Amino acid sequence: MSDSIEEAIHHALALHQAGQLSDAQVSYEAILKEHPDHPEALHLIGLVLHQQGDHARAAEVLRRAAELQPGNSAYHYNAGVVLQKLGQDPEAEAAYRRALALDGAMVSAWVNLGNLLVDHGHFGEARDCHRNALRLNLNSAEHHERLARTLRLIGDAEGAVSHLGVAIALDPADEKSQSSLLFASQYEAGLERSELTRRHLAWGARHTSATPLPHAPAKSASDEAPLTVGFLSADLGNHPVGIFIAPLLERLQKRSDIRTICYNDADKDDEFIRRNRRTSGAWRDTSGLDDDKVAGMIREDEVEILFELAGHTEQNRLPLIARRPAPVQVTWAGYVGTTGLEAIDYLLTDAWQSPDGSEDHYTETLLRFPCDYICYEAPLYSPDPGPLPMLDSGQVTFGCQNNPSKINSFTVRVWSRILRALPQSGLILKYKGMDDPVVRHRILGLFSANGVSPDRIEVIGQTSHVEHLRTFRRIDIALDPMPYSGGLSTCEALWMGVPVVTCPGETFASRHSLSHLNNAGVTDTIATDWDDYVRIAVKLASDPKALAKRRDGLRSQLQQSPLCDLDAYADDFVRALQAISPRA
Repeated sequence: MSDSIEEAIHHALALHQAGQLSDAQVSYEAILKEHPDHPEALHLIGLVLHQQGDHARAAEVLRRAAELQPGNSAYHYNAGVVLQKLGQDPEAEAAYRRALALDGAMVSAWVNLGNLLVDHGHFGEARDCHRNALRLNLNSAEHHERLARTLRLIGDAEGAVSHLGVAIALDPADEKSQSSLLFASQYEAGLERSELTRRHLAWGARHTSATPLPHAPAKSASDEAPLTVGFLSADLGNHPVGIFIAPLLERLQKRSDIRTICYNDADKDDEFIRRNRRTSGAWRDTSGLDDDKVAGMIREDEVEILFELAGHTEQNRLPLIARRPAPVQVTWAGYVGTTGLEAIDYLLTDAWQSPDGSEDHYTETLLRFPCDYICYEAPLYSPDPGPLPMLDSGQVTFGCQNNPSKINSFTVRVWSRILRALPQSGLILKYKGMDDPVVRHRILGLFSANGVSPDRIEVIGQTSHVEHLRTFRRIDIALDPMPYSGGLSTCEALWMGVPVVTCPGETFASRHSLSHLNNAGVTDTIATDWDDYVRIAVKLASDPKALAKRRDGLRSQLQQSPLCDLDAYADDFVRALQAISPRA
C-alpha cells in the first residue's frame, strides 16, 4: 500500500470513528474510485453503509472485501453480521464459520453464530458455540447468560439456573441475567411455588426505587376522548402473544371509545406483525431504542393504560416499566405469573389460572376475567381433524407439540408409566428444535432410563404451521407437560379434535390447560394427581369408540365455547379497561 492510500484510509477512518459517517463514506468512495479492489476500503465503507442502514450495499462490498482477502477473519465476520441483518441466515452462518476457521478465538463470532443457530432450532450446536465463547472469557456475565438460554431450550432448566446464578454474581446489575433466571425457574420441575414467588419478590424489591416519570393530568370521567391503551411487546408477530392479541385488536379498532397503540419492540416482519399493524390505532417501532426514548413516546402518546406483554421473557422492558411511563400498568399474556414489580398495578388472569387464595403469590392486583384470560382464533387454513388414527393403526398414539424446554425428567417419568401400561402405544413429540441431535438424545435417553424403547418415540422438528396442525391428525391423545403447561398448543390440539390430559399444579405456568379445558367444557381430562393423570390417559386409549366420538364433536364444541367467543372476550376486555381506567 502506498503512503498516499495509507494516509487517505487514515483520514477517512478518523472521520468514521468520529461519527461523521457521510464524510467518511465520501472519503472511502474517493479511494475506491482510484482503487476499486482495495480490500480495506471496501471493508470500511461496508461498515459505514451498515451503520447508515444500507445493509444491501454493505453486504455486497463486505463480501467483495472477503473475496479479495479470504484470509481476513474480520471481513468474513462483518459480512456475516450484515447478512444476518438482511435475513440471509444461511449465508451469514457460512460467513461466521469462515471467520472462526481463521480465528477460533473470535468471541463475537461464536456468540453471533450461537444466536443464529438458536433461531433455527439447532440448540445443541448453539450451546457449543456459547460454551466456546465462555471458555474464552470465563468472567463474562453475558456469555453465561447466553449459554443458559441454550441450556433452557435444550431442556436443562437446572443447568440454566446455575449459569445464571454465576452471571448475576459476576455482574449484580445485569438485568437480563436476573430476568432470565426468573424465566428459567418456571421450567424447574422440582421448584416449590413458595421459592418461585420468593425469587420474583426479591427481584422486585431491587426495583422499588425507580423515580416515576411525570404523566399528563388525568382526564375526567366525563371526557369523551377515547381511552388510550398501549401494548408494549417484542412478540407482536408470529408468537402466541401476537396470535392471541390479533383478533382483540381487530375488535377494539371498531370501537370509538378505545384508542390502541402498539409499541413493537422487535425488528422483524411477518404476517402477524402486518395484521396487528393494520388493526392497531397507531404503531410505533421501538426496537433498538433506549428506555428513555420509548418512555418519551409512551408519555407523548398520553397512554392511560399500558399493557406489558413480556414479563421476564427475553427482550422485556421491565426496567422501563419500573419507571411507570403510564398511570396504569398491566401485565398480560406474555409471562406466566407475577413479575414481582410493584410498578405494575394489575395482572390480567382468570379464576383457573389464579384461584382464590393465590393472591399472596402476586405483587399485582389480580384482574380476573369471567372466562379464560385469553381467547383462541383458529387459522382459516386449519385442516380437518380427520378420523381417529387408532381406528386405522390399531394402536394408540399419544402426542405433545410443546417446546422441548418443557419436557423434563419428571414429565418423561409420568409419560413412561402410560407407555408401559400400553405396550403397543407410541408417542409423537414435535416442535422447533425437537429434532436437534442433542435434544433428541436427551429426551430418548430419559425414556430409555424409564423402560421405554426409543423406537416408540417419534421426534419431529419445525414445519409450516399447517403441517404442525396436520400432525394432530396422527395423534389420538395429547399429553400436557409439567410444570409448564401448554397454552396455544392445548388450544390447537382441541381444535384438531385431540383431547388433552393435564394435571395442574399450584403455579400460573402449570394451569394454562386447566383454564382452557374448563372454558372449552372438557373437564374430564383434568387430573387431580399424577396417578389420576395416568389413569385418564389409559382409560381414553382403552375405549376407541368413545374417543372417536369425542374427536368428531370436539371442534364444534370448542367453536361454541367461551374459549373461542372472540366478541364476548373483547367485551370483557373493554369492561376490564373501564374498571381500571385512571379517569377520575
